[in-house]
Formats: sequence, C-alpha cells, structure tokens
Amino acid sequence: MKIALYFLAFAVALRTGLFYAGVELEGFTFGFILLGMVTLMTFLSGHFELKEEPHAPMPAIFRAGLRASAVFAMLYALFLLFFFDVLNTSEFPMRIASMVHDTVAGGVPEAEARKNIEAFFTPNKYAFLTFVGLLSMGAVNALIFAILQHKVLRKFHAREGSA
Repeated sequence: MKIALYFLAFAVALRTGLFYAGVELEGFTFGFILLGMVTLMTFLSGHFELKEEPHAPMPAIFRAGLRASAVFAMLYALFLLFFFDVLNTSEFPMRIASMVHDTVAGGVPEAEARKNIEAFFTPNKYAFLTFVGLLSMGAVNALIFAILQHKVLRKFHAREGSA
C-alpha cells in the first residue's frame, strides 16, 4: 500500500504544481499521465509481492495490484474534489461557459444548454468518473500483470534468488 501513497503524493504534487505554475493541460492530458501511473503502480505492486513472497499465487499478485490501484483511485478522487472546490474554483465555470457557447452556436437555446451542461458537468461527477476510470484501469492492469508475473516473470525472480 505504500507504493500507492507514493504515487498519490507524486500525482497530487504534479497536479498542484502545474496549477500554481499556470500550466494548463488540454483535454485529457493529465488523464493519460494518471493512467500511466496506475499501470506502473500495478506492475510494481505485483513485483514487490513476488519479491516478498516468491511463491505467491496469482490471486495474491492480482490482489496486491488491485489494492494499490483502489487506494490510489479513491484518494485521488478525494483530492480532485478538494482541488476543484478549494484551489481551482474557476475551471468548471470557464469550461461550462465554453461548452454553452459551442452548444448555442449549434442552435440550442442558451438557457437549455446551460441547464443541461451544469447538471452533468460538476466536480463531484468529474471526481467520480475519474475514480471509476482509474479503478477499472487498475483492475484490468492488475489482472494482466498478475497473469504475466505469475506465468513468465516468476522465472526471473527464481533465477535472481539462485544466482
């Protein structure tokens, strides 16, 4: 679980640092960074599980990766709520205004467009969708890496121990 906290600290520091540095990431750019972090974190969790217990069964390797990704996803989602409610309070109103402008240009009345967009695009829903995305990506990665580490990489751990 320590690895999840290290990755969380790095993600929070990076997101906060970019915000205070005035660096705006377009679209889903930071999401790709988070997905890469979850992928690396689940692999390393399985690696450390095998290092601690060389004969760990595949469910134990999967559980280690899933646990790390679940902790990371939950705590990062809570950070996002804090980030958008306290630190970056202008992001959602700016994005909503931009989406309303684009929707009105498409022929939808402004009041209707604003109502629909404000109902869907909130920090709570954003944090929840981020949680679901990170958790599901972590579960898929944990399964893939558990199979890979159980069937293939365990042989390399065995060689390291005998050398």
